[in-house]
Amino acid sequence: MSMRYAMAAAAFIGWVSAAQATTISGSYTAVDTGTGSYLPTINYDGNPFLTSPFSESLSVGVTTTPTTFLQVAPVSGAASVGTQTGSIKIGLTLSDSLTSAITGVTYSSGGNGAVLSNQSIQFLANYEIFYGNQTDCLTWNSATCTANGSGSTLGETLRVSFSDGAVLAINLYNWSDWNMTPQISFDLVSAATPANLPVPEPASIAVFAVGLLGLGLMWRRFAGDRHAPFPAAGA
Repeated sequence: MSMRYAMAAAAFIGWVSAAQATTISGSYTAVDTGTGSYLPTINYDGNPFLTSPFSESLSVGVTTTPTTFLQVAPVSGAASVGTQTGSIKIGLTLSDSLTSAITGVTYSSGGNGAVLSNQSIQFLANYEIFYGNQTDCLTWNSATCTANGSGSTLGETLRVSFSDGAVLAINLYNWSDWNMTPQISFDLVSAATPANLPVPEPASIAVFAVGLLGLGLMWRRFAGDRHAPFPAAGA
């Protein structure tokens, strides 16, 4: 009886703990919308970049390690052509463990903006490439940027809401250096609310109830043995 109780309890605890964790799946595209003769090459999807599609197992309040999102590689041998500017349009689709619909997306103050269209989140990164001195920069939260060779800094955070109550923060990192490799990380702000979690199967509930009954009987037996009189000496 105790083994059955332990199995039922483990299943029940696992169901409850789902309120604090979820798996986010998604895919994305990156397209350079700039114009000019010296547009950079945009690389993404695959080692060492975030793959597409991807899957992230997240726990509330634990931010994932920043991962290279894409690479913006300037044209080699174009040192005398001046400055090239442009924007990279990202299309990101997401779903959580319950395949819930996205109900909205917001962005941090000063961000370039993000919109939700047909369950796809669309947002921009702006870049400037200064071919004359081999410097460049990319930013998620401004129309312009300044090349300073400082590498990666947090630029913008998107907050995505799902219909099951889950809220996901997407952190986007600016970049300043030749061959820009901006990064991305994920943070589960809140998981699905218990009211939206799948209800345990009836069989699981029955096993859990039997386990509780068995525990109660074991406790009554233990309590009875503890209060039973000790046998007389020599009995």
